[in-house]
Amino acid sequence: MRAQSSLEFLTTYSFLFMILGITVSIILFLAGAPALTLPSQCASFSGPQCNFVEMYSNTITGYSLITFSFSNSQSVPINLTSMQTEVKSLTSNGYCTPSYLYPGMTSTCTVEQNSAPSTQTQIQGYYTINALFCNSGQANLSTKNCNYEQVQYSGSFATNPSIDKAVLFSVVASQSPPTSNILPFSVLSSNPPVQPYNYSILQNDDWLANITSNTIAYAFATNGTLQGTSRLGYPLSAYPQVLSSLNNNNVNSNAGACVYSTPYNSMLSIASTTLYFDTAKTVTFNVVTYGAIEVFYRGAPPTNSWSNVFSGSGWKQQGATQYGPRSVTFQQGLYDFEIFWENPCGKGEQVFSANGLPS
Repeated sequence: MRAQSSLEFLTTYSFLFMILGITVSIILFLAGAPALTLPSQCASFSGPQCNFVEMYSNTITGYSLITFSFSNSQSVPINLTSMQTEVKSLTSNGYCTPSYLYPGMTSTCTVEQNSAPSTQTQIQGYYTINALFCNSGQANLSTKNCNYEQVQYSGSFATNPSIDKAVLFSVVASQSPPTSNILPFSVLSSNPPVQPYNYSILQNDDWLANITSNTIAYAFATNGTLQGTSRLGYPLSAYPQVLSSLNNNNVNSNAGACVYSTPYNSMLSIASTTLYFDTAKTVTFNVVTYGAIEVFYRGAPPTNSWSNVFSGSGWKQQGATQYGPRSVTFQQGLYDFEIFWENPCGKGEQVFSANGLPS
C-alpha cells in the first residue's frame, strides 16, 4: 500500500519536479554565464522610446562613451536639452543630436565617462533625459516658438563595453508638400538640423557603420534602377533598407522624367551621428549626390554653432555629381555630424565618405 502511494505521488508530481529542475538549471546557467553572452538592452520608463545602447571603452586613456538611440513616440514635438547616466555611483552628462524631434523622429544621444570599464563586464545603469515639451504644436517647432513645458524622462540600460567604435546613424526621411521646391541652403545652414514642419515623415531608421581602415561611408539610392552602381568605390544600396518608403519610382508627382516645376514632391533626409576624436585628426570628406547635399558639424557642447564642409556648393538641382575631397581638422573631443540630402524629383542617390577618422 505504501509503495502504491509513493508511485501515485511520483506520478502526480513528476511534471512539477521536471519544471523545477529545468528552472534551477537555467538559473545556474545564467549565473555562470559570462557577461558577454548577455545582449545590450535599454528600457524607457517614460518619454522617448529607447531603441539601442552601445558602449565604447578605451582602457588606455581611461575614457568611455555610451551611445543611445531614442525615438519620439509622443504625438507632440520635444526638445531634448540634456541627458545623464548613473552607473553605480558615477553620474555622467551627455546630450542628443538632433535635439528637436517631431513625432516619430529618431535622435542619437551620447554620454562621456571618465572611466573605462573592462570589456569582460556588463554595465548596468539608469538614464535621465531633460526635455522641453512643445504643447503648441508642430508648426512652431522649426521657428522655436513653442510654448514649452519642462519635463524629465527616465529609463534603464545594460550594455557590454567594446574596444571597437561603432557609429550610430539616426535617419529621418520625409517628403515635401507638392507646392514646395527644394529648400534654400540658407534655411538649413542657419538652423540645422530642424525638420521642416510641413514635410511628412515617411521613414525613421537607425543603422550602424563600423569604422574600418579609418573610414566610414554609406551609399544609398532611392530609385531601384540605380542600385549596384558604384560611387566612391561603394555600391549603391536601397535607402536605407530594401523596404524603404523612398525606394519607389512613383514618389514623384510627375511620373517619369524629373521636372523642376510644380507640382513638386521633394525628398529630404537627415542622417545624424556623433563621433569622438581621441586625438586631433584631419578628416577628408567626399560626397556624391543626385540632387542637393551638405555636411554640417559642430563640437560639443551643443551650444556651439554649426559649420559646413562644402560651403553650399553641393546644394543645387543636378545629376550625379561628386564634391570633394574636402579636408577639415578636428581637435580632441566630441563632434556632431548632420548629412542633409534633398532631391526635387523624389528619387536619386546620396553617397558620403569620411577618411582619416580615429580607429
